[in-house]
Amino acid sequence: MLKKKYLQHKETIHNFFWRALQIAGKQGTTFAIFFIAAYFLIPEQLGLFSYLMALVGLLIIACDFGLSLATSKYVAEYKTKNSQDLDKILFSVSLLSVGLATLISLFVIFAGKYLFKEYILLLYLLPYLFFFPLTSILDGVYRGLKEFRKLSIITVIISGVCLILSFFLIKNYLLVGAMISQNILFILLTVFLFAFRKETKFKANKIIIKNIGKYALIIGITSLMFFLYTKADIIILKYFGFVEEIGYYEIINKIFQILIIPFMLFGQVIAPNITKYYTQKNYSLVIKKLRKHFILGVVFSIILTTLIYFCFPILIKTFLDKYFTEATILIFNIIIFILPLRFIAAIVNHGHTLATGNAHFNMIVMIPAGIANILLDFYFIYLFGFIGVIYSTLVCYSFATISFMILYYLKLNRLIKDEKNKKSP
Repeated sequence: MLKKKYLQHKETIHNFFWRALQIAGKQGTTFAIFFIAAYFLIPEQLGLFSYLMALVGLLIIACDFGLSLATSKYVAEYKTKNSQDLDKILFSVSLLSVGLATLISLFVIFAGKYLFKEYILLLYLLPYLFFFPLTSILDGVYRGLKEFRKLSIITVIISGVCLILSFFLIKNYLLVGAMISQNILFILLTVFLFAFRKETKFKANKIIIKNIGKYALIIGITSLMFFLYTKADIIILKYFGFVEEIGYYEIINKIFQILIIPFMLFGQVIAPNITKYYTQKNYSLVIKKLRKHFILGVVFSIILTTLIYFCFPILIKTFLDKYFTEATILIFNIIIFILPLRFIAAIVNHGHTLATGNAHFNMIVMIPAGIANILLDFYFIYLFGFIGVIYSTLVCYSFATISFMILYYLKLNRLIKDEKNKKSP
C-alpha cells in the first residue's frame, strides 16, 4: 500500500523534498542570521534590527509588488500551453523589478534623511531592495518549471557559504554585520540562479510585462495589506517606544515562520499541478484537492500547535535566556491562537488561490483587515499597552484568513455549476 501511494504521488514527494531542502537553505539562513544576531545583540539592538528589516520589508513590497508570485503562476501556465514566450518571462519581469527598486532607492537616498532617524543604517540595506525581489522572481521561475532539484542544490550551497560568513560578520560588527549578511546572501543567490537559468532569452516582451504586471498589481496590494496586519505592528511599536518588546515579538514571529515553512512549501509544490487543472477547467478535481489539502492542514496544524505550546518556553529559556521574560510569554500565549489558521492559510494561499489566478480574494479581504489592524493597533495600545498590537492582529488576521478561503471555495462551486450547465442540453 505504501509503495502504491508513493508511486501515485512520486512527483509531489520528490518536489516536496527538494523544495524543503531549498527553503531550509534560503529561509533557514535568514532565520539563522536573526538568531545569531539575537545571541550577540542586546534586546534593544535586536529590536532595532527587527524594525529596520520591517521598514525595508515595506519598501520591498513596492520593489516586488507581487511580481515573484505572479511569475510562478504564469510560468506554469505558459508551460502548460507550450508557449514560445516562456523563456522571455524571467528577463521581462526582472527588468520591471529593477526599475521599481531603482525608484525606491532614489526615494530613500534623497528623502530618507528627513523621514527616518536610522537613515545611515538604512543605507546599508539598499542592495537588499534590488536582490531580494530578483531572488524571489528567479525562485518563482524555477518553481513554475518544476526545477526544484536544481533550485535546491544552488540555494543550499550558496546559503552554507553565507551562513559561515554571517557568523563572523555579526560577531565582529554586530548590527551592521547582520545587515551586510542579508545583502551577501541575496546578491550571491541572484547571480548564481541567473547563471544556471541558461534558457533565458534576454529580450523584453511587452505582453508578458503587461499580463504579469496586471496580476502582480493584485498580489502587490494584497502583500501591502498583509504587511499592515503583520510587520506594521513592529513600526507602530517603535513609534510608541517599545523597542525591546519588538525583539520579543519578532523572536516569536520568526519561530512561527519556521513552523509555517513546511505548509507553505507544500502549497508551492502542488501549485503547478493546481494551475494545470484550473487552466484545463477541471474544477471538480481542483475542489476535490482543496478539500483534501484543507483536512491535511487542519490535522497537522493541531498537532504542531499543541507541541509548540509546550516546547516554546523550554526552547527560549534554554537557548535565549535573556529573552525569557514575562512579556515574551504573554505575547506567545495570545498569538498562538492564530497559528493553526496560519498553517492552513499557507497551503490554500500558495497552493490554490495564487496558483489559479484568484489572488484578488486575498486582496478583497485584506484591504479592510489591514486598515482595521492599523486603527486597532493605536486604539488597543492606548488601552492595553504594547500587548494591544497582539490583540489587533488576532482579530484582523482571523477575519481575513477565514474570509478569503470561503470566497475561493464558493467560486469553485460556481465554476463547477457553470460547467455542468454548459454540458447539459
